[in-house]
Amino acid sequence: MADGRIITVFAAKGGCGKTTVATNLATILYDRGAHRVCLLDLDLEFGDAAGMLGLRSERSMVDALPVVDQLTPETVASLMTSYLPGFDCLLAPTRPGDARLISASLVSRLLAVLPLVYDFVVVDTPSRFGPHVLAALDVADHQILVTTPERPALKNLRVTLDMLDLLPYDRTARSIVVNRFDARSALPAALLDELLRSPIAGHLPTWEGVPASINRGEPLAVAQPDHAVSLAFRQLAAALLASDGRCRRDPPPG
Repeated sequence: MADGRIITVFAAKGGCGKTTVATNLATILYDRGAHRVCLLDLDLEFGDAAGMLGLRSERSMVDALPVVDQLTPETVASLMTSYLPGFDCLLAPTRPGDARLISASLVSRLLAVLPLVYDFVVVDTPSRFGPHVLAALDVADHQILVTTPERPALKNLRVTLDMLDLLPYDRTARSIVVNRFDARSALPAALLDELLRSPIAGHLPTWEGVPASINRGEPLAVAQPDHAVSLAFRQLAAALLASDGRCRRDPPPG
């Protein structure tokens, strides 16, 4: 069995491109079949992972409810939607009201089993804190925090960093990614550092072809692997592969 790593992707503000980051990162970590990858769409009410990958949502996390007490590496296979051989997706519910059926304890149970099957589990989260997101952050081996270079998004990220520090998580197993970065219009690097008080792991450049790839249901990392945006994702993935950091919270004493 694999001893997989969980990578939780979070953005405190909607519209930062969090799902774009999660899907492209999962695609690059898959590396044409070199690693087994699961993309878990934890945005239970408005999940977009299926659309990003051009998948039909025939199965979802709701299908785990009847087998929650028997979740094993074998039973989770029946919950998956395959994107590529060895690259599976556990999709968000699609029917109105189904999101409320998914408990944080179910999420925790799934995230305990999935690393036994996959080398990487990439979790795409909603843009708000809650028990489900905290469950995914608690067990993450690495947290990726996505923002854009505008003051409102940066302010929300600063609040997020303060909250994560209170829990506390290991800061060394955390990466900040600035999406849609344009050096001509972005805030100066010194001001970014002042606002965030944390190092930035990567800048994803603005490019008009990204929306087109989303509309085609094809990650840019697949459609144009040599594009500047794809190369930026590849650098981020390389850093994750080289890191052995863990950001899981220490268990309470006793």
